[in-house]
Amino acid sequence: MNYAVETGLHGLRRHPRTMLLSILTLALGLASVMTMLNLLAMLSTDPLPGISQQLYLGWVDSRKPGQSSDGRHDDIAHPPRLWKLADAEAVARSTPQFRQAALVATALDIVREDGSKRSNVRAVLSTGPMPSIFGVPLLQGRYWTPQEEREHTPVVILESSISQALLGTTNGVGRNVRIGKAVFRVIGISQAWNPQPHVYALQDNEPAWGDRFAVRAFLPLHGALYAGVVPLSSQDCDRGGGGFRFNELDLEACRFLQVWAELTTPQAVSAFDDALRSYAHDRHAAGAFQRPPQARLLGLPQWLAANHVVPDNVHLNLWLAGGLLLLCMVNVAGLLAARFLRRSGELGVRRVLGATRRALIVPCLVEAGAVGVIGGVLALPLTLFGLWLVRLQDQGYTEQARFRPIMFLVLVALAALTGLLVGLLPAWRAARLEPALQVKSQ
Repeated sequence: MNYAVETGLHGLRRHPRTMLLSILTLALGLASVMTMLNLLAMLSTDPLPGISQQLYLGWVDSRKPGQSSDGRHDDIAHPPRLWKLADAEAVARSTPQFRQAALVATALDIVREDGSKRSNVRAVLSTGPMPSIFGVPLLQGRYWTPQEEREHTPVVILESSISQALLGTTNGVGRNVRIGKAVFRVIGISQAWNPQPHVYALQDNEPAWGDRFAVRAFLPLHGALYAGVVPLSSQDCDRGGGGFRFNELDLEACRFLQVWAELTTPQAVSAFDDALRSYAHDRHAAGAFQRPPQARLLGLPQWLAANHVVPDNVHLNLWLAGGLLLLCMVNVAGLLAARFLRRSGELGVRRVLGATRRALIVPCLVEAGAVGVIGGVLALPLTLFGLWLVRLQDQGYTEQARFRPIMFLVLVALAALTGLLVGLLPAWRAARLEPALQVKSQ
C-alpha cells in the first residue's frame, strides 16, 4: 500500500501543466459550492438555540371580510400574524397554564431624566413574560412582575450599551429614564440580544437579518401605552385599512400584536392549538369574528420557512454552483483520463510483471484524491473571496455570508471525495487496457 501511495503522489509531478489546470478547475467548482453552502448554513442557523423548539406563533382570524386584508395574506406564503389586544388577552386568560407573550417591535425614543441625552432604539413592548420566554440574557436586575404589568407600572429593561450611553454606566438599575410622557424606572440590564433572523419582527418586504431590528429595550405593553407610547409597526385595522400609522393606535379596531406561546410538550402544542380553534369558533358564533373560524399555530421553524427567511435565490444559486462543480468534474475527469492513458505503456509493463488491476487503480486514485485535496485547499481563499463578493451585494441577508470554521472540514472532505469520484472512471479504464498490446506498442 505504501508503494501505491508513493507511486500516486509521484504521478502528481508528471505533466505539471495539465495537473495545474486540473487543480484550478476543481478549485473553482468547489469554491462556488462552498460559497453558497456557507451562506445557506448561516441563513439556516437556529436564531434562539435551546429555545426555538418550544416557541410557537398563534393566530386567529378576527379580520373583517374584504376590509382588513388585501387578499394576499390569505396565502400561506404570507401568513397573517396580527392580533387585537383584547383577543390576545382573552386567549391568555383562557389558557393560563401556558406562558404567552403578545408583543410588538417598535422604534422608541429614550431620554435621560434630565433631558441631556437621548437615544432612538429598537424596543419590544409586550404583555406577559416575553423576556423570559425568549431568553433575553440579564446582566443585572430582574424582569418585570405580573403585578407591575397589571398596575401599568412604568418599568424598563435596557441593554447595557444603552445604559452606558444614557446613564454613564453599564449598570443603570434603579435609575430613571423618560419614555413618552412618563418616567420609567430601569429594573434590569440585558446583554446584547439580536437573534438572527429576527423572528419577532418579520414583516412584509422587511429584512430578517442584520442589526436593524436589534432590540435595545423591553417594556411592558400596558405601561408603555399608558405613557402615551404609540407603536410604530404594521397595523391591520377594521377601519381605514392597514400599514404604518404614526401617532395613532385604535386598540378597539386595530391588530398590531404577535402572540407567542411557550409549549414544551406535544400535548401542550395540541392543547393550545385546540384552545385557539375553540376561541375562533366561539367568537365567530357570537358574531365578533365575521369570517369563517380559522386558527393557526406555527412552530418557529415553520414560521421562518413561511416567511422565506432563506430566500429562494439562495437555493437556486446553490443548484447553479452544483452544476458548475459537476461541469468542472467532467473536465477534470477528461484531463485525468488523458494523463493515465498517456502512461498506458508503463501500466502494461507492470501488468505483465504480475501487478493486479487493483494495484494499478490505487495509485491512480491516490493521484486523483491528491488533486481533489489540493484543489480543496486552493478553494479556501477562493471561497473567502466569493463570500466577500456576496457581502458587497445589499440584499438584506448578504451580510450573513461569513465562513464558518467547521465548513473547512466539509470542504476538505468534499474535495477528497470529488477527487476520488473524478478519478475513478479514468483509473478503471487505464487498468482495463490489454497489457500485451501496450507492451508491444512501446
